Amino acid sequence: MAKKRKHKKSSLAERKMEEVDGINSLPDELLAHILSFLQTKEAVSTSVLSTKWRSLWTMVPALDFNDDNQCFSKSLFVDAVSSVLSQRKTEFITRLCLESYHKRLTPNMVNLLVSIAVTNNLEELNLNYFILEATLPSRLFNCQTLSILKLRGNFNLNLPSSIHLPLLKVLHLDLLHFIDDESIMRLLSGCPVLEELYFKEVHFHRSDLFRICVPSLKKLHVKSNIDRLWIDTPILVYLKLEETAVVDYLVGDLHDLVEAYIDIFFYHEDENEKENIPKLFSAIQKTRFLCLSSVSTEVLTWSCLEFPEFHNLVHLQLSLVTLDSYFLVELLLEKCPKLEVLDIEKVDEESEIEWTEPTTMVPSCLSSHLTMFTYRGYGDSKDELEFVGYILKSGKVLKTATIQIANWLKPKKMARSKLFGLPRAS
Repeated sequence: MAKKRKHKKSSLAERKMEEVDGINSLPDELLAHILSFLQTKEAVSTSVLSTKWRSLWTMVPALDFNDDNQCFSKSLFVDAVSSVLSQRKTEFITRLCLESYHKRLTPNMVNLLVSIAVTNNLEELNLNYFILEATLPSRLFNCQTLSILKLRGNFNLNLPSSIHLPLLKVLHLDLLHFIDDESIMRLLSGCPVLEELYFKEVHFHRSDLFRICVPSLKKLHVKSNIDRLWIDTPILVYLKLEETAVVDYLVGDLHDLVEAYIDIFFYHEDENEKENIPKLFSAIQKTRFLCLSSVSTEVLTWSCLEFPEFHNLVHLQLSLVTLDSYFLVELLLEKCPKLEVLDIEKVDEESEIEWTEPTTMVPSCLSSHLTMFTYRGYGDSKDELEFVGYILKSGKVLKTATIQIANWLKPKKMARSKLFGLPRAS
C-alpha cells in the first residue's frame, strides 16, 4: 500500500512539472511574440531560464528601452542598447518604445533607433522624451508601414515639407513644440486614413485658428488653450474636450457621434465666449452619451442658454459643484426626451445644492424612459433629499436607483432611513 501511495505522489508531481513546462512546447515565434509585451531588459533577462530561452529574446520584433534605472550611467546605458542591437537575430522592428527622463538616451541614439526601425517594417512608435534639442529623422514621416505614432515630450518637432503616412490610424501629440505654423496642418493632411487623434497642450505659433480637418477621423481628444477651434470631422464617434477654454468653435454637424466628454471653462465672464457655447452643443446634439465635468456644469449654469434637443441621448453623466433645478430640469432633462440613465456626482463636501421644486411639467424622459438613476456623494441635506425625492416620484419606469452616501457623512443610518422613506412612482 505504501509503495502504491508513493507512486501516486510521484505521478502527480510529474504531471505538475509537465504543466509548468508546457510553455516550452510553444513555437519559438509565439514565445518571441509573448516577450514583445515586456520591456527589452526584462525580455533579455529570460535568457537565464534555460538553454531554449537563451536566445529567444533576440527574435523579439519589438524594442522597448526605458532609462528609469538610475544605477546606469549614460555610457553604460548606451553600451547596453548597442549590445542589444548587435545581438538581435531578426531585422523586423514592428514596435519601438523609447522613454527617457534622465537624459541617458541621447538624441543621436533616438535618431539612430528610429531610423533603423523605419527601415525594418515599423508599425508603432511610442516616444516619451524630454530633451529640447531632440530631432526625429525625416524618413519617419514618410514611413509606409507605420500605423501608430505617439509622441510625448518637451522637444521641438521639425517636420519635413513632404509628409505621407498612408497607414497611420492613431496619432498622439502631447506637450510638443512645432517649429512653424503650418507643420500641424501638414501632418494631419499627410495621414489619409487617420482614425484617432490625441492633441494635448501642443505649442505652435499659430494664434488665430487651429483646424482639425480629417475626413476619416473617428476619435478626437483635445486639451488646449487655443483661441479658435475648427473641427471638421464628419464621421466622428468619440469627442473629448479636456480642460479646454470656451473658444470660438466652428464644429461641423457630427451625425455619427456616440460619446462626448465636455470639460470646458471660462477665462473670465466674457459675453463673446458665452455665445460660443451653443455652437458646440448644437454640433454634438446627436450623441448617445454625454459627460459634463464639474467646471462645465458651472459654465452652463452661469450662462443659462437655450440648448438644442438631444434626441438620441440615452446616458447623461454630470459632475456637480452646484445643483440648480432650472439648469437640471428645464435646460437639460427637458432636452433629453429619450434619456435612460442619469448619473450625477457631487464632487466635494462644499458643493452647493439648492433645490427648488420645478413648477413646470415633469420632463418626458423621467416619466417614460429613465430606468437607472445614480447619485454619488450624497450629503443628506434637505435640498438633496428633495431632489432625490423628485426623481423617485417622477420616474414611472425607473428600475434602479443607487444613492451613494458621502464617506465623510457619519453616521449614515439616519440618511438611509430618510431615503428609504421616500415615495416612488415605479
